[in-house]
Amino acid sequence: MSKRPFNPLRSAATALWLALLMGALLPGCANWPPQTDSLPGRKNTSNCDGSLSAADKTRLTGIEQLVGEGKFYAALAQLDALGIDAPQANLIRADALRRIDRTSEAQVLYQGLLNSCLDGRAQHGLGLIASKAGQQAAGLAYLQKARQALPTDSNIRNDLGYAYLLAGQYDAAEFEFLTVLDLNPQDAKASRNLVLLAFMQGKTDKALTLARKMGLDETTINRLQQQASKR
Repeated sequence: MSKRPFNPLRSAATALWLALLMGALLPGCANWPPQTDSLPGRKNTSNCDGSLSAADKTRLTGIEQLVGEGKFYAALAQLDALGIDAPQANLIRADALRRIDRTSEAQVLYQGLLNSCLDGRAQHGLGLIASKAGQQAAGLAYLQKARQALPTDSNIRNDLGYAYLLAGQYDAAEFEFLTVLDLNPQDAKASRNLVLLAFMQGKTDKALTLARKMGLDETTINRLQQQASKR
């Protein structure tokens, strides 16, 4: 069989066609594989506790207990001594700073934890800051997101219920307080808030019945009644 004579024009055209084809395909491959951590709505759960040693976790638990006991300055000092940069440490620091009214610093830390493994706790902190500042709508929005992230956290649901109460959304407030008491029947804050709600609705008999059923003393009942009258 005789060979076809070499045609330089045909070879050049073929090479050009292949180059154009590869140029069209390569951009589509440049972003492969997809970076799933940056997809909208996906929470970044990296470095939540995997990078912490057992000793660091134990110390952070102890420091968080200090915050729960109201020893905010001691907690901050212990965090400084521990000297680790981890989401849990930042959350504890934010909680302590919020409790001593250093809200600007706390906000920065909470915002840095949004869309992370501690998103619900961060939303909770931001909601409390906004509510205390009188930013009712913003506070409710943050607390609703916190409840969505951590639906069985009784502290979040109680704070959301109180925000609903202040907003005059009494049915929503009652739902949250009753949910808290189902989750944790010994929750004293939810018990008091439920009695306060009844007083604010003008249901004095119901409030007194609830208060006595929950074992509230007369001093607490009178204080809640006075608080309701000022709303």
